[in-house]
Amino acid sequence: MKPSNPQDSEDEILTQAAHWCLRLNDETCTAEERAVFQQWVQADPRHAFEYAKMLEIWDLSDELPNDPRTAKKLLTDPPSRHHGVRKM
Repeated sequence: MKPSNPQDSEDEILTQAAHWCLRLNDETCTAEERAVFQQWVQADPRHAFEYAKMLEIWDLSDELPNDPRTAKKLLTDPPSRHHGVRKM
């Protein structure tokens, strides 16, 4: 049997936190699923921590441009030489 790798456990918690973030923000999420989430988040302090980090990412994603052309421009254009600010 393979020894348990602490990183595998952390990766699994991160994956679960991402799942819960997506699921809880879906309008089809049921009350039963929300109860299961409450059990999960209270089962280990790391769960709450990783879930909180996922929520921060979720909130930041609202600030990303909705137009794919703008997003592509931000990702592919060379940075501006003026104080590190990109022109759009």
